[in-house]
Amino acid sequence: MRKPFLKYAPLFLLCSVVVLAPGVATATGKARLTPTSPTDAPAATSTEGERAAQLYREGNRFYDEARFVEAEARYQAAWDLQQSFDVAGNLGNVELEVNQPREAAEHLLYALNTFPLGEKEEKKRFLEQRLAEAKAHVGTLRIRVNVDDAAVLIDGKLIGHSPLEAQVFVDPGKRTIEARRSGARTSTSLLVARGSDQSIALSLDAGSNLPLVVAGGAVGLLGVASGVTFAILSTAKGKSAAAEPSPSQQRSDRRDTQTTLANVSFWSFIGGGVVLAGTAVYALSTSSRALPAPRTGLTRIHAVPLVTADAKGLLVGASF
Repeated sequence: MRKPFLKYAPLFLLCSVVVLAPGVATATGKARLTPTSPTDAPAATSTEGERAAQLYREGNRFYDEARFVEAEARYQAAWDLQQSFDVAGNLGNVELEVNQPREAAEHLLYALNTFPLGEKEEKKRFLEQRLAEAKAHVGTLRIRVNVDDAAVLIDGKLIGHSPLEAQVFVDPGKRTIEARRSGARTSTSLLVARGSDQSIALSLDAGSNLPLVVAGGAVGLLGVASGVTFAILSTAKGKSAAAEPSPSQQRSDRRDTQTTLANVSFWSFIGGGVVLAGTAVYALSTSSRALPAPRTGLTRIHAVPLVTADAKGLLVGASF
């Protein structure tokens, strides 16, 4: 029978211990590993910590009796109450015994990632060996998403948000990997073999930059509004000039002012129209990448300023 990774109360409950026995004989006659640096983890004085320690000891007892199912249940309950590298190590170790290699790999990796600096190398090598055994029965995925905070799902189950940890363990077979964010989604399916190690890259369009769209719209509308205002002023100045006797200096000055206002109106329409058109194209193109649009959707948009003797404005058209 394989010996447990650690056969002592969890480290987070042993901070006050100074001297420990070098080894205690188990029911199988093998020496239990004992901690060398119990102060590496913070003390847990809460009721949850005490309950976790009790469950941990029960798990050790069941393991000694080769009752691995009961030992796994106790270690899992202890883990749910208080997570630490030693609980993770023993839980992952016994999960291999009850044919749960994916869960074993996850817990053994956690134990290695949080392994205390002062612990013995033999314990670390034991964890590494057991992790290698677990990974031989599952698939390892390294999932990368091009944007942060995207929900990552495997077979419809949320496993976290990007960026993910370096390794994700899955059971062998066909798996669907999906990423979602702000209405955008992408997915890929792959066949996972035992012991495989694959890198998956998912690309999501970040969608429209809302502040940029709002700013572009505001600037464009301001340009159009300015064009309308100057067009009204130009028309009023033209009527005023028409009321003056001809020829006269006042009539000539007002006609010059009318022309200037008409030019300002024209270029305000031009500037506002260009900004609005550019903003619309940007918003439509980015939103269409995030959520695919039908093939018969909007394909072209254009804006042309319209200034005549009787009217001034912006002519906007679109092609479908």
